[in-house]
This record gives sequence, C-alpha cells and structure tokens, in this order.
Amino acid sequence: MSLTPSELIPNPTENPDVIEALNLSITKVDDDVIEIPHMTAMGANTFFKMVFIALMLGSAAAYNPGWFSSNGEPGVAYKSIHRMFTWEESFKRSFSSAEDPNNPGYTRSGRSYDEFMAGMLDRHGRGIGSGLFAIGFLLATWILLNIAIANPVRIDRKRRIMYTWIHGQFACIQFPSNIDQPMQVVEAHVPMRDKANDLYNMTGPLNLWLPYPKKNKNVIVSLGANHGLFNAMVLGQPYYLQDFLNDYLANPNPKWLDQLGPKRKPKYVHPLNYLLFHFSRLQFLPQFPFKKRKTEKAIEAFMKNPRTKLYDEYVPYR
Repeated sequence: MSLTPSELIPNPTENPDVIEALNLSITKVDDDVIEIPHMTAMGANTFFKMVFIALMLGSAAAYNPGWFSSNGEPGVAYKSIHRMFTWEESFKRSFSSAEDPNNPGYTRSGRSYDEFMAGMLDRHGRGIGSGLFAIGFLLATWILLNIAIANPVRIDRKRRIMYTWIHGQFACIQFPSNIDQPMQVVEAHVPMRDKANDLYNMTGPLNLWLPYPKKNKNVIVSLGANHGLFNAMVLGQPYYLQDFLNDYLANPNPKWLDQLGPKRKPKYVHPLNYLLFHFSRLQFLPQFPFKKRKTEKAIEAFMKNPRTKLYDEYVPYR
C-alpha cells in the first residue's frame, strides 16, 4: 500500500529537516559503514529500564544504611549484607556482654566460648542466604539497566552487505550491484495497521528480513529509532528510512551522509521524546555488539561464498 504524495515530504534525502530527524536512526561508523538501531530492542530496553527504576525506588529503604531514617536504623537488606560479613564480630560482642567477669572464657551460665559461639551459629547462622539475596537483587536490577535485547544492523556499502549478530549467529546478505531499490532484496516493508488514524503505520518500524543460517530461514528485523516503547521519532520515519538506505547503497556519493553526526535534538522532535530516545540508549556498562576481530572474521568467511538472496522459508512473526 503506497502513500499519497501529500503525506510524505518529497525528496527526503535532500531535505535538511528529514536528514536531521533521520540522524537519530542512522549512525555513521566510518566512510563505508552505517548502523541502524533495532526498534523493538530499543522499546524493550526502555521497558527494562523502567522496571529497574521502579525496583530501585521500591527497595531504596531496604538498602538505607541508616543515614536517611529518623531513628538511624538501617534497612533490612543493608543489615543482611552487613551481617553476612560481620557475623563473627557480632557473636564475639555478644559473648563479651555475657562473659562472667569472675570466670573469663565462660558465660555466667557456665558455657565456654566455643560452646557459646557454636550455639549462636546454630541458632542464627552466618546470614549468607539473606546477604546473597540482597546482593543478587542489586545485581539483577543492574543487569536490567544495562541489558541489550538485540544488536543493531550495519550496512557496508563498499562490500554491499547488510549484517548483524542474532543470538551469537552471524546474519548477512549481499546486495547485487546496479540496482535502484536494494531494500527490495531483503523485502523491506512497513507493517500495516488496522487503525483509522494511523493506517499506514507512520510511527512504526521498517521491517526487513535477513537470512539466519542456523535455521536456514529468514528472520525479521525491525529498524529505526524510537521513543517510549514502540513509536518512531517522527511521522513517516520508516518510509524515509527506506529511502535513505536505498540511496546509501545505490548512490555512490550520498550528500546527506556527511550531515550525520552527534545525536542532537531535531527541530521536529518533542523534547520529551528526545529524552526517552536517550533513556533507551542509556548504558553504564560498555556494549560491544560488533567485536571487530570476530565480525571481520565472519565477514571474510561470508564473502568467500556470499548469499545474495533470502531463504525460501521465513520465521513467522506478527
């Protein structure tokens, strides 16, 4: 289903406003390689970061070391972690308070130091279970903040390939030369909606297929920057993105390529949406979706027998 000319800006690769908006969806890696984010992954990353914030806010009191409570009492998780590392000192202090001053080494009830410590350990334990649970909870929430659901996709116009890593498997396809619409090779399309107010899915992803050698089938990849969970940064983004990718592979010198740069806020992107865009990309741990040596080795192996078309079977999706 095609859009009427009035719904899209003509010649988008020459329009500075469209280029500015698509700068959020296209990253220039070098002179011959660009990178496009996985839209579904960005939405999932946003969701997990929201869960992280909710968990951290909900558990903040439990990890309070006593600085922010009126009575100076530490939180239950903080006490569990502290006890796991200081249980022996705590038991020794208890013995000192129970020790008979007239009979050093024994309690007032006549129990020796070793008997007292064994009894305390038997009754109270070392607190390892609760301490590890408290630490594990922190680590789990930290993983939610730094998790990356899926890798972006890269296009190398010098070698005319599109590739990514999917579950540790290298997925790649080579585009034939002298073709005006290279994205037709990967069956790039915008999934339609049944909504009267957005029938053409102007805020959706650009979907395309990539060969997945592990299953000898094609898998769907959704491209484009988004804000929130599953909304494109600007109206018509998937259609513009398709034009830009076609132009990148078909045009030997796309002028818009030199205009890509830092991810500044475009004129027609709402400030809150721009904030959510960066929120989904927030990472405190380094991510290496394309390890240089591993990726180059995979590309070299692929180029010995390049695949230039999709498989006959597809992994179903909705």
